[in-house]
Amino acid sequence: MKTKYYLIALLALSFLTTGSVLGQTSYLITSNKSWSAVLPNTCANCSIVISSGVTLTIDQSVTCQNCTFEGGNLSMTDKTLNIQYAGSVVTTLFKNIAFQIYGNDGKVIVNAPLSLDGATFTFNNGSYFNTSYQVDLVNSKVNLLDNATMYSTGGASTLMRLSSGSKIVIGDGSLASTAAFTVSGPSLSLYGASTVVVGNTNNAYYNWSSYSASPANSVNAATPKAYSTSSSTMNCGGPGQHACSSPALYGPATLANGGTLPGNTLPVTLTGFTARSNGDGTAQLTWETAMEQNASRFEIERSADGSSWSKIGSVNAKGNSASVSGYGFTDMSLLSGTSYYRLKMVDLDGSAVYSEVKAIQGTAVSHISFFPNPAKDYVNVTLGGTSTATVNVRLVSQTGAVLQEKSVAGGAGTIVTFPLQQVASGLYVLYVSAADGTHESSKLLINRQ
Repeated sequence: MKTKYYLIALLALSFLTTGSVLGQTSYLITSNKSWSAVLPNTCANCSIVISSGVTLTIDQSVTCQNCTFEGGNLSMTDKTLNIQYAGSVVTTLFKNIAFQIYGNDGKVIVNAPLSLDGATFTFNNGSYFNTSYQVDLVNSKVNLLDNATMYSTGGASTLMRLSSGSKIVIGDGSLASTAAFTVSGPSLSLYGASTVVVGNTNNAYYNWSSYSASPANSVNAATPKAYSTSSSTMNCGGPGQHACSSPALYGPATLANGGTLPGNTLPVTLTGFTARSNGDGTAQLTWETAMEQNASRFEIERSADGSSWSKIGSVNAKGNSASVSGYGFTDMSLLSGTSYYRLKMVDLDGSAVYSEVKAIQGTAVSHISFFPNPAKDYVNVTLGGTSTATVNVRLVSQTGAVLQEKSVAGGAGTIVTFPLQQVASGLYVLYVSAADGTHESSKLLINRQ
């Protein structure tokens, strides 16, 4: 009976509650699911394992107490994830997981020790990340893109430790980004090749206290050396720059072993990124960079929902350039509904940052075709739009008179047939239009001989 119960649960929910292991209830997420469908609003002592390539979407504000997350992807838009401990102080672990947070109201509030191991947290738009206990990043990355902010509070005994090449990246390479990271109290330590990267002049790192860094990769290494940034005059006070104001450190700058270095390790400085429909079922993406440092390529990613992404193309970067460089890419098949696009800007060492997200609404009218032509007894009009919105198809005379008209749901492959037995020979116009303003017209010859 127990085996049968688990089988039924797996088929019905595509996840498996495997029982209690070391006081935790385990959930295996094997297909794309929303949190509300498979997990309680407040999940206490939960071990959440997400299969590779699978996304768990947090579709409501939730609380996780004494939790661990492993594998796969997490996504959240304009919701709050509260991370807490219950009873004794327990560390919340994210292992080998990619977490995307979207929206100006997307928040991750951490009131427990936090450990990221092989994990990536990416905060988009105006989302917010707050920590108030010890934070350990091991081979992990926190990306603060667009206007996202991170705020870490606590006392001097509250540790923030980055090791094994971990990074906190403030900014996405765009000059429009105002992402910022504030450390108010905790002791920030960098080990080995770990860094905090401040992207551009509108990105900032705030910390009245010194950070410490050690060339050794182990957090148990000898006492790291302290470096102060609170009175820095780097990248401020000049033309086009912010006024110098303690304790702000503006980019481009990198906090690293050996001190604060001018410049950043972002592969490119992105100055513009646009996406537009060509009106024929294709989309044109264009972008410009003002600077490139060891840049490898731009990977173009597309999504139907803004959370699950797939690579649809790649464009090689110039590599190293201090002048403006322009790039373009054509998506030959817009998705039905809305297509979301972003750029993954990849460095030669494999590290990467993401651009802001652009969206294009699918067109209702494009790639219209008809047959036969010349026509005699009938004509078939085939629609090629990417939207299922209602379209109007008209047969119009040379004088502008509407002889026949049909309204149908659009979408690629939809066929509209007009009988022509009562229409005289001559030249006519087939006109297709939709409420979104897209339209096409073609001449049709009717030959009754």
